[in-house]
Amino acid sequence: MQFSRTSTLFIIGIYLIGIQHSFSQLSNLNYLIEMNTSFSTNETLPFWIYSNKFGNVPKTEHLLVTTSLFSSSKKTNSNVAFSYKASFTGYAINSKKSILVNELYGSLHFKNFNVDLGVKHADILWEGLSSSNGNIAFSTNARSFPGYNFSTLNYIKFPFFRKWLSFKATYGDYLLNDNRFVDNTLLHSKSLHFKSKINSKLDFTLDLNHYVQWGGTSPNYGKQPSGINDYLKVITGSSGGKNANGGDQINTLGNTIGVYLLQLNSKGTKTNWSIYYSHPFEDRSGREFMNYPDALYGFFIDFKKPRGIISHILTEITYTKHNSGPSPHYYDEDGGYHAASGRDDYFNNFVYNSGWTYFGNTIGSPYFTTVPVNEDGITKGVILGDNRFIAINIGWKGMLQNMKYKTIFSNTTYTGWFDNEYIKKPKQFSGIFEVIIPKKEKFPIEITLGIAFDTGTYKPVNFGGFFKLTKNGTFN
Repeated sequence: MQFSRTSTLFIIGIYLIGIQHSFSQLSNLNYLIEMNTSFSTNETLPFWIYSNKFGNVPKTEHLLVTTSLFSSSKKTNSNVAFSYKASFTGYAINSKKSILVNELYGSLHFKNFNVDLGVKHADILWEGLSSSNGNIAFSTNARSFPGYNFSTLNYIKFPFFRKWLSFKATYGDYLLNDNRFVDNTLLHSKSLHFKSKINSKLDFTLDLNHYVQWGGTSPNYGKQPSGINDYLKVITGSSGGKNANGGDQINTLGNTIGVYLLQLNSKGTKTNWSIYYSHPFEDRSGREFMNYPDALYGFFIDFKKPRGIISHILTEITYTKHNSGPSPHYYDEDGGYHAASGRDDYFNNFVYNSGWTYFGNTIGSPYFTTVPVNEDGITKGVILGDNRFIAINIGWKGMLQNMKYKTIFSNTTYTGWFDNEYIKKPKQFSGIFEVIIPKKEKFPIEITLGIAFDTGTYKPVNFGGFFKLTKNGTFN
């Protein structure tokens, strides 16, 4: 690393940590300032240093400073509350420097309802140990999108099933404003969550998640359907009709990604545990489970001992080798398009060539490796064949004396595409260990240290680490 090229940014970060004392007159305003630098023995950092960081950590050696100002929910009366956040990250990568919007949003809460407007991260689940935040198609791996989202904050009981069935929901629309193949692509998102209480200790949830990339302008097919009637087709999952391209005339309009998430939760006196199953689909075959056993399978235990040597542990298996089988789509002699049930080709799309990616990162599980950006700065989806794999992930966290720690290990085997599978299937074993040294009265800055590695035949053998300083507090 060449720190001489980034010393100015580092000094600015130290200065920002100090100026918080100048704003003591402000109230209900929290701040966070974070400085992070990473190193590795290879050109790119080890997998778990940059993955699942909301696209905030570059894949190469860097120095970054993140500054955030945010409020806690401020109630104006018994039913209404408002919160907001502004977070920016400045990068220094070799001689290049840039600033990006990390989060920038306002949230209005009214009784059990909430609306977010702007760029807001999703909540981190499973103590940050999951390979994809418990959702195979929507992880914390990519940057967050600008848009709006309506949601219910808590489960609502059905009038006739008050004792055992309740629901909550989300509904949002976003703009994918990165440099991508179809310019100005829109994203629709909604979810419906059902919860059934089995007894005092057990409950079961079923989540239905629906995402659609639509609209925008394609260099191959021109302006895509984007009117009110087209939006109604998007939210209802209807076929595109005569104005759509290729398979969208038969399948749903736009690039559809869906997930069924089933979860069984147990709350006990000594431990809480959850079993979850996240099943992806992109067309009818997936909706009808013709792509079984493709899914994310997870098991999580909370030992209810926050200061224990092991407080939480998680194991996951991600399997995507089936893809609804090998049957391909095809055109008949008259030029008619026929959609077969097989070769789902997860996270890729022939119209929306950038696929299920955002700013070069996979929106779903980070095990799906994206095609490197081209000379125009565009990522064309996921590497074909590298969306067929089996991955095993185990992670745990706890306390070592007075320091928090977290570790994750993963082993992934890539299969290759149908009719062209890898003869020697590449494997990758990656891991990370990080420890947090808490701030003290004489040194009120939190220190995080981490080491990570990659071994195997898929990525180059690599060793690296990171060093992070965090200062947070409240302006009084």
